[in-house]
Amino acid sequence: MRKVNLLFIGLCLIACSTQERDNIDNGSAAGTGDDEVAKRVSGTWLLSTDYHYQERCNYLPEEFVRNLFQLGENVELAKYSELNSCELRWGPNKVGFYLESNKPFESTFQSEYFFDKLFQPEAKKAADENTPAKPTIYGPQPQGTNAELPASTTTTSAKQDSARGNDPSGPIDGITDPTPPIASPAKNTATGVAVENVGDKAIWEPGKKALHVLYNNHVFSVVAQTPGGDAKAKQGAIGLAKLVTHSLDDDTD
Repeated sequence: MRKVNLLFIGLCLIACSTQERDNIDNGSAAGTGDDEVAKRVSGTWLLSTDYHYQERCNYLPEEFVRNLFQLGENVELAKYSELNSCELRWGPNKVGFYLESNKPFESTFQSEYFFDKLFQPEAKKAADENTPAKPTIYGPQPQGTNAELPASTTTTSAKQDSARGNDPSGPIDGITDPTPPIASPAKNTATGVAVENVGDKAIWEPGKKALHVLYNNHVFSVVAQTPGGDAKAKQGAIGLAKLVTHSLDDDTD
């Protein structure tokens, strides 16, 4: 009787273990997991161009604009919204947000090209003429990895540091120079002034009281045609642009 009970317990343990394993496989095995979970883990939503911008006026919250430009509660704001823009107007003044495309560009290379073409064509032309082309991001870059050296010069003895050769304080083979930023710094133009620490690059146009911003694969403008002088309008536009860049990182509507 004791042998029968032990056999029964053993069979139960095997069955339970198999069932638990099957449940794990069905829920998590490659090709059978939830698509949304897989996207969150791999971060592919950050690489996708199937990105829907929020309602344009969501990037221009009324209370934020009131506080930013120090508007009194008695100032009545009228909201005007179009496909890719939103404006808050009062009297002859307005604060506006304008997207330059219906959806993000497919890459930062495309968005930067579009930005430079629109807002700093002179600087772009000079850069193309005076600077070498950016290194390609496609394919291997063997420079500095010993791939270009004869095999006899890459061998090391047991007494050598495999990474540094004979000199323990020397540079490590295979480590190349840091890759430069994808977006080149903004340059002053005939009508605009480069602004630092806003997006990837930004240009302020005093004549239009407009701040043009490149951020990842987004290009947008903020206009602050408000009383109080150019410096106040520029500072307000910068504050609003930083809010927009933060909002663009949020993929929820």
